Amino acid sequence: MDALRKQIADAYGSGWEIDSLDLVAGKASASRQVEVTQVEQTSSEGRESIQVKLPRTTKPSDGDKTAAKLESSYEGYTLTQFEPFLGFAVMEKLTPAAIRARGALSVALGVKPWEVQIADTVSGGFAFTLPRTYVPSKHDDKMQEVAEAVVGREGWFVRVNAQDLTAELVPSSPPTFPPVLAYPFGKAVPAYNAAAGDWARIPIGERLPKLGSNTGEPLATDFLANPMMQISGVTGGGKGVLLTALAAGALARGWELGLVDAVKGGVDFATSIVPFVKPGFFAEDLEQACTVVAMAYEEGQRRKKLIKQHGVQKFTQLPDPPRPLMIIVDEATSLLLTSPVPKGIDKGSSLALEITNRNLLMGTTLEWMGKIARELRFVGVSLVLSTQVASATVGIPTELRANLGAKFLMGASPTPGNRRLALAAPDAVPEVPRNVATDEGGAARGVGVFEREGSAPGVFKAYFSPPEQFGVWLGKLGVQKTATPNPSASQIARYTPSLEQEADEPRGKSRYDEGGFGHTSDRDEPRLRGAAAAAHASKLIADGHH
Repeated sequence: MDALRKQIADAYGSGWEIDSLDLVAGKASASRQVEVTQVEQTSSEGRESIQVKLPRTTKPSDGDKTAAKLESSYEGYTLTQFEPFLGFAVMEKLTPAAIRARGALSVALGVKPWEVQIADTVSGGFAFTLPRTYVPSKHDDKMQEVAEAVVGREGWFVRVNAQDLTAELVPSSPPTFPPVLAYPFGKAVPAYNAAAGDWARIPIGERLPKLGSNTGEPLATDFLANPMMQISGVTGGGKGVLLTALAAGALARGWELGLVDAVKGGVDFATSIVPFVKPGFFAEDLEQACTVVAMAYEEGQRRKKLIKQHGVQKFTQLPDPPRPLMIIVDEATSLLLTSPVPKGIDKGSSLALEITNRNLLMGTTLEWMGKIARELRFVGVSLVLSTQVASATVGIPTELRANLGAKFLMGASPTPGNRRLALAAPDAVPEVPRNVATDEGGAARGVGVFEREGSAPGVFKAYFSPPEQFGVWLGKLGVQKTATPNPSASQIARYTPSLEQEADEPRGKSRYDEGGFGHTSDRDEPRLRGAAAAAHASKLIADGHH
C-alpha cells in the first residue's frame, strides 16, 4: 500500500487516498479531496460566512480540533456549523460579545458552542437557537443565570419559543414597584352574592411584575380557599396599610367586620374602618377585645347549629346564608403576651390581682381565637391576626399559627429569623429583590411576601390611599355605619371573666351570675386559673351558657 501511494503521488501529486482495491482485476480506486472554500455574504444577518469542505476522514469527535485549526487559519471567523457526515463546516464573523454569550449558553445547554447559532439583536441582546435536547425544566434556570450573571445584569431575561427551538436574551431593567399603588376605588365592586364567591376574593395589592414587564398582576386573597390569615412585620413594615385595604375591601363586598385594636385604640382605623364595623364589634381595650372575640366565636357556634340542622356543609349553602364575618386582631403580640407576678409581691395584693386578671383576659381571648381558627373555617367566620413577631415565646402558640393558612410578611428586608417565624416554608418563598429593598424612591414602602395553601408564593406591594378616602368610598357604596361600635357594658359583663377577690372569700368570683367562669358548687374546690380558666369559659360559651 505504501508503494502504491508513492507511485500515485509521484504521478499525480500528494493528497490522494486509496478508496478500494480489486485484487482479482488488479485495479485500485483512489480519490483526492481538495479543500474548496466559498465566501458568500449572508444577507439576512449582514455578516460574511465561509463554507469549508471537510476531509472524508473527519469524525464528529474532531469538532474541537477542527474549530481550532479553522479559526487559526481564518482570522476573525468562528466555527458556527460542523457537519462531518455532510462534509462541510461553516465559519462566520461573530462579535466578541456574541462569542462570549454563545460559549456560556453552550455550557448551560450541555452542547458544543457551534451547536448554538447566535446573532446580536438591535436591543443589545442575543437571538439564538436551542438544541433538540432542550428541556425547560432542565435548562431554563441555567440560561436565566447566563442572562443575569454572565452576559447581562440583573433584570435581563430569557424569552423561549420551545416549539421553534429558538430563544432570546433580552436586556431589561429589574422589575420594581411604583412609589405608591393607589387603591382602585374606580373599579366596580361586585354585589354580595353568597353563592357566587366574589365576596371572598378581596384585592389587597399587586404582585411584583414579571421580568420584562412594568405592571404587576392584581393580588387578591381568597377567603374561601384560606379563611384564616396571619400578617407579620415589624413596625413601619406596612401592616396597617394592608389591614386597611383588606378591611375596606371586605366591607365593600358585603362582609361584617370586627376590629380588635386594644394596643393603639383604633387610631389607625378611626376615620376609615371603625364607623363601619358590626355594632359592638370594635375593641380598644383588653376587656372589649375579649368580648368581641367571644361574641365572634358564639356567632360561629350559632352558624354551626344552623348548618347541622339544614344538613349542608358550609354556610353559603344555607337557605338564608348570613354574611361572612371577619375579625381583625391588630398588634396581637402586645394583646396576648401575659406578665408574671413579680417576685416578692403578695399574691393577695391589688397589684397581683390586677396582673392575674389581665392574664386571665389574655388567656381567654387567646383560647377563643384558637377555637375560631380551628373550628370555624366553614361557617363564614374568618380571623385575621396581625403581629410583629409570631411565636409561642410572645404568646402566639404554634397550633394557632398553623391554622392561619394565608401568611403575609410585610417589610422589605426581614431577618431570616422573622421569615422562619412568619412563614410555614420560608425557603420556598421568594425574597424581596435587592433593587426593590434598597430603592430610595419609595418602591420598598408597603412591600412584602406571601404564601397561601394551594397557590404559589410571591412578592407583592399593598394598595395605599389616605385613610379618609376609604371612609368616603365606603359611604358612597352604601355600607351601613354604626352608632355603637364598642361592646356595651352588659356585653362586657356577659363575656368577660375575672378573678376578683374579696377579703373574706379567698376563691375567685365571676362576672357571670351563676354557673359562670370560676364558679364551683363546692366551695372547697380550687378555683380555675390561667389556661384552665380560659378553656372552661370557652366551653361554657360553646355550650350556650352565658
